[in-house]
Amino acid sequence: MQLKKRLIYSGVVSAATLIASIFLPIIPCRIAPGVPNPIYKWTLCSLNPGDINASRHIREYFGYTTSSIDSYILVLLITFLMAMIFFYYVTRKNKK
Repeated sequence: MQLKKRLIYSGVVSAATLIASIFLPIIPCRIAPGVPNPIYKWTLCSLNPGDINASRHIREYFGYTTSSIDSYILVLLITFLMAMIFFYYVTRKNKK
């Protein structure tokens, strides 16, 4: 598969994953109550902007960031890189 096609397919996959993550809880996150010295619990969350501000819990997406913008960028980058690697190994031709 050519590089151009891999880039396009990876972009489509990452955009679809971002849109799906808004509606479905597929993003790993840590949740804790908003108290001093919280105890975090790992779960799956969605990136729905309405749900982010409604709860009084601390959410760390990917165990890294509490910002929704940063989590959108992380979802796009991670899925894009995973799709590029997947398409590279699946569609490469034997060179002998």
